[in-house]
Amino acid sequence: MRSPGLVSWALRLAAMVAAGAAAVLIDTVQTTRPYVPGPQGTATSEPPVSAPLPQPSRSWALRAGGWYIRVDGAEIAIPSVAEQTASRPRASLAFSISPYDQLIVQHAKSEGLDWRLVAAVMFEESRFNPDSRSDKGAYGLMQVRPIAAEAVGSAHFMAPDDNVRTGVRYLHQLDGMFRGAPAHDRLRLVLAAYNVGPGHVGDAQMLARHFGYSPNRWDDAIELMLPLLEQPSIYKKLPNGFAKGGDTVHYVQRIIERYYQYQRDTAGVPTAETLSAPDAAAAQG
Repeated sequence: MRSPGLVSWALRLAAMVAAGAAAVLIDTVQTTRPYVPGPQGTATSEPPVSAPLPQPSRSWALRAGGWYIRVDGAEIAIPSVAEQTASRPRASLAFSISPYDQLIVQHAKSEGLDWRLVAAVMFEESRFNPDSRSDKGAYGLMQVRPIAAEAVGSAHFMAPDDNVRTGVRYLHQLDGMFRGAPAHDRLRLVLAAYNVGPGHVGDAQMLARHFGYSPNRWDDAIELMLPLLEQPSIYKKLPNGFAKGGDTVHYVQRIIERYYQYQRDTAGVPTAETLSAPDAAAAQG
């Protein structure tokens, strides 16, 4: 008959393994020396010369949650480390922003973009919902519209992989349209164009020239011009007409703030791929 103490240890051990505790299992063969009172009440592990050493016994050791537990002589079927970890999801990045980090990294790298910037755009566009759809026909994680997919030659943009690829390609294409602007301003112009369309950003640049502002400057220039696209006396005279320019300014601000937050969150954290950040210097400010 198995002793109650051994059964109790077995049950506790099985419960800890079942609960998914991080454990290190050590199968040892150990020679245990008995406790022998030493001189003046001290303790020693040395037995009298005549005392025979006990035979080696098999022990299991479990280290979990700061506890170290040893069960001697237990015949317990303990799963291997491989069996314990086989069904657990493994994070591909040391810091995870979304369930689609691998797709983001893959496609951002191919277009030379910072994956954290793409993740910030994706959050703003869809909250990482691959089935998100707008009343203007934008679809998926990156809220790709058919006109944007056509602009970059993507025939398919519904599945998550195709959607991210198409959205990132479109960001890259927009980046090329504003090469005359400094990196700080170019990033904001690209985001504005992704939201409202490059035509409306072009109208805002036209207004900037008219009022004596730099068409390649965002702060105190294009960010002031975009809300004017909501004024009938102005947008009726522009090639692309009305646009919710004020909403676009707030859209850009939200993405920039989230992008900076992602940069801070991942600072010093090793990732599978940390790509070049065109606006990294500004993020430190």
